Amino acid sequence: MATMRTMGLIAVALALSGGWLPLAAAQQTYGTPPTYGSSPSRYEESPPLEPAPPYEPTPEGPIQFYSRPARPARPPAPSASPPPRPYAAPTVSAEESYTPDAEDTGPDWLPPGDLIQVQDYRGIRYASGGVGESERAELNALSGQFNLRLLFAMQGSGDYLADIKVIIVDKRGETVLSAASNGPWFYAELPPGTYTVEVSTPDQTQRQPVTIGARQSQLNFYWR
Repeated sequence: MATMRTMGLIAVALALSGGWLPLAAAQQTYGTPPTYGSSPSRYEESPPLEPAPPYEPTPEGPIQFYSRPARPARPPAPSASPPPRPYAAPTVSAEESYTPDAEDTGPDWLPPGDLIQVQDYRGIRYASGGVGESERAELNALSGQFNLRLLFAMQGSGDYLADIKVIIVDKRGETVLSAASNGPWFYAELPPGTYTVEVSTPDQTQRQPVTIGARQSQLNFYWR
C-alpha cells in the first residue's frame, strides 16, 4: 500500500515536472524577441532622371501648319449718282464765257461747222444757240459780228434756258426784231440807238432797256 502511494507521488511529481518545464520553456520563448537572419533593408534613392533629348524634325521636313486662306475683300458698294440735271451752266460765269474777238471776221464770215446759222429779220442779223460745247465754240467765234448779246438762265442754279421769245422795239415802239432763241445765248446786230428788249416764256415776261453804241452791249435775264 505504501509502495503504491509512493509510486503515485512519483507519478504526480513527474507529471508536474513535465508540465512545468514546457510552460517555462514557452514563457522563455515568448519573452525573447525574435531574431532574423538578415539585417533590415535600407531606403535607397532612385538615380536622377536624365533630361529628354531635344526635338528633332523627321526626315520628311518640319511640321506644316494649316492656315485659313484670307477672305477676298468685299468690293465697295457703288455710290448713288445724283440724278441728271437739265443743261447746266459751265464753271465759267456767263459774263466771262463769251467775249468778242478782237479780230474783225467780217459780216459774212462763218465758223467751221453748221451748228449755228446766222439768220435775218428785216435786215437785222441774229444768231442763237449755245447748247453743248460745239455750239458755244461757234458762237464765241461769231460774237465779234454782233453788238448785242443776251443770256437766259435760272436764278441761283445757273441752269440755262432755251426757246425764249425775243422781241426788240425801238424808241418809237416799232418792232425791229422778233425771233425765238435756240439756246441760252442770243446775238443781234442793231443800228446805234436806244431799244427795249422783251423776252418771254409761257409763264413770265421780262423787259430791259439797252443803248447800242460802238461796243457790244450785254443783257442777262434770269428766271426764278
